[in-house]
Amino acid sequence: MDEEILVVPRAELFDRGSFRGVTTEGLDGYLDRVRRFGVFRRRGDVEEDPSLKQIIPYLVVRSGDCYMLFQRTQVGGEGRLHGLHSIGVGGHIAKTDESEAADAVAGADDAVAAGLRRELDEELIVDGPWTARLVGVLNDDENAVGQVHFGLVHIVDVPSGRVAIRETDLLTGRLAGISEVRAVYAQMETWSQLVLDAGILEG
Repeated sequence: MDEEILVVPRAELFDRGSFRGVTTEGLDGYLDRVRRFGVFRRRGDVEEDPSLKQIIPYLVVRSGDCYMLFQRTQVGGEGRLHGLHSIGVGGHIAKTDESEAADAVAGADDAVAAGLRRELDEELIVDGPWTARLVGVLNDDENAVGQVHFGLVHIVDVPSGRVAIRETDLLTGRLAGISEVRAVYAQMETWSQLVLDAGILEG
């Protein structure tokens, strides 16, 4: 909880009011406001402060027509998530990502891109080149966790299809077709359901 993470004041992030779900409109504007108004704060100080939105790169991994379908194991701190499926992995943007971006490490030109790359490297083993593209932003203020987070939804294309879970004690996963993904919709985490509802995977 002492890690410094990127947050944006809610009032600066939503210039035309907040929304629920995933929107594909005005993406450049959201990114611009994240970069202009983002500040780093101690995580423990912002976890229950809905006036600040913690910025989360949310990565949906794709190879051809298949997507990585994840499932949380019974191990891990958040019992409410045990056994649930997900089509994305995500995490906070840390102060160290800003330093990495400043040094142009890993080809990242800013903290958002550096955080995205670090999160992918932490969660997955990707054999071969990959590209990431912002396809939407995600917001859900209907629960306490969602009230303090804001997702930057990226499609990460891995042409080789060679993707593996790094920490298999916490997460399992495999490439699955969109019909298989939709078949477990009822057992998905809310953010994954909202991404599917937006229809951006079929687009």
